[in-house]
Amino acid sequence: MNMVKISELAAQKVKEVQKTQNKEKCYLRLYLAGFGCGGPSFGMTLEDAKTELDVLDEEHGVSVITASSLSEYLEDAFIDFVENEEGSGFEIRLAKDFGGQGCGSSCGGCGGSC
Repeated sequence: MNMVKISELAAQKVKEVQKTQNKEKCYLRLYLAGFGCGGPSFGMTLEDAKTELDVLDEEHGVSVITASSLSEYLEDAFIDFVENEEGSGFEIRLAKDFGGQGCGSSCGGCGGSC
């Protein structure tokens, strides 16, 4: 069972970024970007290799890695790609509520790191 799931649209967009940057074989890494009013927030980047401390999830042809130390936050997390009047970008939805006031945990344009 995957710890982190990704929508088909988000997977397609990740593959587009990978191709544009000539990084088709890279992993998509979720990393802890900080804590805010909504709890933890996460970013995304492309990485060439994973470590022995990483958890690997694969779905729709995308390999997602996360540090095993983040498992409590990312269990059943969902990566989607959203388009609305404010723009478009990737969104990471956490399954657990960390007591925030609805600030959410999202990043646009692959966290600006891809």
